[in-house]
Amino acid sequence: MKTSWRALVAVLLLAGFPVLVLLVVGGFAAAEYYAFQHSGLLAIKLGIVAVPVSFALLKALFAIERTRGDDLPGLPVTPADQPGLWALVRELADTVGTRPPDAISLIADVNAGVRERTGWLGLRVRRREMFIGAQLLAGLRHDQLRALLGHELAHYTNRDTRLAGLTYRGRRSIEKALTGLDGDGWFAGLVRKLFVLYAKLYFAVSASVCRRQELAADAAAARIAGTEAATSALREVDALDVAWKFYVDHYLLVGWHAGYLPDRPAAGFRALLADAERAEQIDRLRRELPEEETSRYDTHPATPERVAALEALPAVPGSPGGERPASDVLRDADATLDSALFADLNAEAAAKRRTDWDSLVDLGFRHAATKVATAFLKGRTLEDALTRIDEGHASEFADPECRPPATAGPRARREFVVASVRETLSTMVSAALAEAGVARWQLSWSGPADLVVDEPYGTELSAALDAAAAADPDTVPLRRLLTAAGALPVPS
Repeated sequence: MKTSWRALVAVLLLAGFPVLVLLVVGGFAAAEYYAFQHSGLLAIKLGIVAVPVSFALLKALFAIERTRGDDLPGLPVTPADQPGLWALVRELADTVGTRPPDAISLIADVNAGVRERTGWLGLRVRRREMFIGAQLLAGLRHDQLRALLGHELAHYTNRDTRLAGLTYRGRRSIEKALTGLDGDGWFAGLVRKLFVLYAKLYFAVSASVCRRQELAADAAAARIAGTEAATSALREVDALDVAWKFYVDHYLLVGWHAGYLPDRPAAGFRALLADAERAEQIDRLRRELPEEETSRYDTHPATPERVAALEALPAVPGSPGGERPASDVLRDADATLDSALFADLNAEAAAKRRTDWDSLVDLGFRHAATKVATAFLKGRTLEDALTRIDEGHASEFADPECRPPATAGPRARREFVVASVRETLSTMVSAALAEAGVARWQLSWSGPADLVVDEPYGTELSAALDAAAAADPDTVPLRRLLTAAGALPVPS
């Protein structure tokens, strides 16, 4: 079946949804009328089930034409704000033979897309919008950006987005109907089963149409920017998605619990991508496309399938100058990308203070170390903790999950917890030295932050910790070091 026929079937199925709803609701109404003619009690019992079900179905029916999310997410950019980006989009729109979008927004998501605001079940287009992930502008090459945007604009040429809008609202309506039919009872269950079967058919047909549209848009992207740019853009988006999630978990939110966010989030992401060790890891992600489990209900083919389809087509050469950064199309790129990444912060995130990367890492790790120290000290001082270790109670500072065998003797039990005690003691001492101003955590884009301790304390610290955490502990060297650093009071 050709795409046009599948699209027609998808539209007919969507049009059939209101018919099915009205038939079911009409059946309920007829049953109610019949019941009232014979037994008021029976009519009431039927109404208890039929009225909520009918209400849920009618509410879903009216949702088909309702436009959701009129506000443009992210950072809207006008032609006056970003003339270079708009010029590129208009050039690409002219190349694929469609009119450009009415609005462009930069979003904090590793994705790009287009949509149309429509009326009359998609027959009338009111507004075209394009969304571009700030991470893509930070990490792609210029020719890859051309391929990506050309792909999205190609959806306009065959009215793919108009169909996508229809199928999306249809999916939302059917999903809403199914959610509203979660009531107990065999009657509601029977109605739900009917709509589940209809939904599966609709989702399968509409998803098949969407997958074919994606492959057609990929081919258009290759014609616009070149085959290499189109295939590498697909690989790059997947790699950037993984890199961004890693960046958020290990860098962007490092100061979250301390009450801070970075003042230059885009610059940090670009620094991570540029780091030699990280670049090698990201390059491996580009080369080794992950295995993807697909379903007949997926709207996009798996990335390996899309790459293979492009490589099977006649090769199209790229244009000169494609190697430069995609962010070159932006005016004041770093500030613009920073604004886009933080454009839709929730109230909690917006309340966080902003600071530079070096300060952020130090504040975040210091807060985490202090939290661990507080949990183990339980209101005591670090000096009290060292005294407890001297008294033979070092196991109090071991991880609660670190339990020696029940048959272990006293010496074996002490040996068993040495490593855990040392780790806890190291964290507590690090927090104390940082508080005393002689230690700080240093940013590294290649790995975890490094604790840098001023000399002469840095050289002596490891051996002092080993001695204090040993099975036969000696806290004297550590006490001497901490006192000299100002982290312990001078003995009277």
